[in-house]
Amino acid sequence: MAEPTPAYVQSIHLVSAAATAPAEANRLDGISEAPVNMTSDTVDGNYLGSDGWKRTHTTLKGFEIPLSGHHLPTTVSHQLLKTMYLTHAVGYLLIVKDISGAPGAVGTRYPVKATSFEEGRSATDVLTFSTTLTSQGAPVDF
Repeated sequence: MAEPTPAYVQSIHLVSAAATAPAEANRLDGISEAPVNMTSDTVDGNYLGSDGWKRTHTTLKGFEIPLSGHHLPTTVSHQLLKTMYLTHAVGYLLIVKDISGAPGAVGTRYPVKATSFEEGRSATDVLTFSTTLTSQGAPVDF
């Protein structure tokens, strides 16, 4: 029987340029969740003479990454995240699985825009945040 794959991520980084490598300075700390939700748009593809059943064709693909966790407003990455939301700028979320891996096996770079940003406080008076990052192109393994 196949074993489940551990959901291990070494680190998550947020950078403003695609060529920027993951580093301690651009690490996005405090994240408790970062699922990557991929979807495809579809259009109806019926034709005259079909058997009356709907058929669809896949068109454009995209993804959303809802992030949430502790808000660390003095860190560069958290400031960049809020700036991306306020200015509609494109940034790059780097999910690192193995920082010492061979090129193409280090992690995945997601080009994103922040389409929502929420700051809050938890019951323990800790600053929290949630944001939604929306795709701006295809993810790339780096």
